[in-house]
Amino acid sequence: MIRDPHHFPIFGHRGSPRRFRENTTDSFEGALREGADGFETDLRLLADGVAVLFHDDDLNGRPVETLTSAEVSAQRVSDLGRFAAHTTMILEVKRGDWVDALLKEIGAWQKIVVASFDHSLIAELAHRKVHFPLGITVSGVIVDLPDYAQRLGARWCFPDHHYVDAELVAALHAAAIDVVPWTPNRAEDWMRLREIGCDGVITDYPAEAVKWRAKLSALPQQHRGEGRT
Repeated sequence: MIRDPHHFPIFGHRGSPRRFRENTTDSFEGALREGADGFETDLRLLADGVAVLFHDDDLNGRPVETLTSAEVSAQRVSDLGRFAAHTTMILEVKRGDWVDALLKEIGAWQKIVVASFDHSLIAELAHRKVHFPLGITVSGVIVDLPDYAQRLGARWCFPDHHYVDAELVAALHAAAIDVVPWTPNRAEDWMRLREIGCDGVITDYPAEAVKWRAKLSALPQQHRGEGRT
C-alpha cells in the first residue's frame, strides 16, 4: 500500500505525453526527470506475438490486435525492463486473453501494478497468484465497488477522476484498496483528490503536478487547502 498522509504520488499518463510521444521510453524518462513517482502505460499483444505499448483499439480502421509488428510503430513491452525495480510502473493491459505471454514478458519485474478495464484478466491473474499487485481501471460507476474489487483480487483502483468522491475513497480504503484516479489535469482537480484522501493521481501533466505538489508542501499546514485555481 502506498498510503502516506505526507506524500501524494504523481504518475505520468503514458509518460509525459504533452512533451514527448506517448508510450515511449523518451516519454517515461521525461516524466521521471520531471519528478514523477512513476508512470502508467498501455500493453497490447499483436498478431505476430509481439507485445507493444499502444493505447488505441484501432489503427487505420483495423483492430490493433489483428496487426503485426511490421504494421504497428510502437515501443515494445520488453523495453520497459530498464525501468523495472527503479520506479513504479502501472501497466494497463488493454485486452486480455494473453496471460501466458504477458507473464513471460513481465512476470519477474518488481514495483509494478497490473491493471485493466478487462476485469476478467485481473481475476485470472489473481487466480494464478501472481507476485505483483493488481488493479481495476474503471470508467463511470460500479455498484458496491469495494466488494467487487476484492472479489476480483484487486488491491488498487484506477477510476475516472470525475466519478471519485470522499465516500468512495473511504469505502475503498476500508477494503484496503488504494485509489489513484486517472487524468485529472488541473491544480484544482489534484487538490480536490488529495483532500478527499486519494493515494495519488495519473496525469498528462506530471511536471506541472510535481511543481504544484512542491509548492503545496512548502505552505504552512493550515494553508494547504487554500489557493485553488
